[in-house]
Amino acid sequence: MSNRIARTLELPRRALSLLTHGAEWLRELVDSSRRSVKTGAETAKVTNQLAHRTSDIQHDVSRLTKDVRGIEDGLRQVHDRLLQYNLQLGRFGKSARDLSDDEPHLSARSVPLSLDEDASPLGWNPVGTEPHPDLQGREWLAVPACPFCGADERTLVNEFNKLILMDKAPDDHSARYDFSVCHACGISYATRRPFGERYKFLLANFGEVTAKHGGNREFTNPMLNPYPLTDRDREELKTRAAKGVFVSEHLGLRSREYLEGLVRDRLENSVHVDLLGALVAPHKARILEIRPRTGMISESLRRLFGAEVHGMPIWESQRFLLQEVYGIESAGLVDYDQFTIPYEGQFDLIICNHMLTHAVRPREFFEAVRRSLKPGGYVYFYNEPDDAEYLLGNQSMFATLNPLHMQAFDMPSFVRGLAANGFDVVFHRRRNLNHISLARLTPTRFVPMTDEERERRRSLYQRARDRAILALRTELRGRFAEEWPRVLERGVAEGIVEFDAKGTLRLVGR
Repeated sequence: MSNRIARTLELPRRALSLLTHGAEWLRELVDSSRRSVKTGAETAKVTNQLAHRTSDIQHDVSRLTKDVRGIEDGLRQVHDRLLQYNLQLGRFGKSARDLSDDEPHLSARSVPLSLDEDASPLGWNPVGTEPHPDLQGREWLAVPACPFCGADERTLVNEFNKLILMDKAPDDHSARYDFSVCHACGISYATRRPFGERYKFLLANFGEVTAKHGGNREFTNPMLNPYPLTDRDREELKTRAAKGVFVSEHLGLRSREYLEGLVRDRLENSVHVDLLGALVAPHKARILEIRPRTGMISESLRRLFGAEVHGMPIWESQRFLLQEVYGIESAGLVDYDQFTIPYEGQFDLIICNHMLTHAVRPREFFEAVRRSLKPGGYVYFYNEPDDAEYLLGNQSMFATLNPLHMQAFDMPSFVRGLAANGFDVVFHRRRNLNHISLARLTPTRFVPMTDEERERRRSLYQRARDRAILALRTELRGRFAEEWPRVLERGVAEGIVEFDAKGTLRLVGR
């Protein structure tokens, strides 16, 4: 259909070209006549006749130009309406059980039926002020099999991380991670991931590559400063931490005089203390907290159960506050790439905050945890995002998977991933679109997902990818120009986008 319309549009354009060239030919004839006609009277006569003829032709050209524009506008409208009908037929072609009778909630953002011909992919501006340490692209880890269960069968479901939405990146290759769904455990994992100095570069430019804190090196919460501390930083943290954790609002202190995040974190995360106290009851237990935000979980378990606690924060700022606020020393910082536990002996309980999502080498991470746990010991995970955020919600999959996210889970795949590494889940809940999971180091059986579960998971990822593309800002759509028609067709058929009363295509809210 598009080719036929394009050929039809060419007909009036070609006629217009012939008339235009005819006018040019007549003007040349005038010049030639002026040179060849001998007498002034004859020259004037010919000039006058040709001037009238040229005027008539110019009038015809002007009129035809308007006609061509009218035809083009009309054909575009016909094209868009036919495309709309064609897309809707694809939607109606689905079985009745897939269609909802509920009136869809349409977003304010419209989706074009086609992209401009000049829509072209955008490049990326460089991140940071230092040269990239891996200009040759050698520090990419190719993952041949699932890093959780070891199965090698998988389906590619999403090529990109959050950098595909941004105008800055470490280099032109950093946006591609090739996330695939494992056919056995169901975990979605990056089959191509950075390591070594390339990974460290991401951490060194944390604000820019994650688009947090406004996408630059500034940060608003001094407790979450991802950069090395200066003497001034340490002095400020020490002064504000000296006010303690429970600073009452009635005192009227300004927010910059104390660390409000200490009490907020204590109130928000007390659920973990209650859960561990009830299910583990760690009396006199030896506990390691990996990537604590403030250390409140360790401090509470020490105070309530007499536990011996140790910490492994990720940022220097958190390491400083752990010591300053709660007197908890840290033997080292978290290294997501080459993860090790810098403590001798074994623990009864290891608490992990937002670790599995980021681990570059999950199998090695689990090996380190198993070596450091007593037989029958517990591992507790929290703040691990549930991929329902973008599979079942309105969030963009691209926006959720920042360049430091290496894998994503739903609850069944999370449980299978732990089972594949020797941990039997005791308690699992989803809270605020995050997983909370308590598991025990004990032999357990790994049961792969069924064919039906696998197909549903792959289908959800296809929809989420299409939705993320259709939700792109105008200036980013060129990055997907080649496949836009196919994505649009699937989007209408699957109910990801709908036409409003005026025939404008819009995203459907969920």
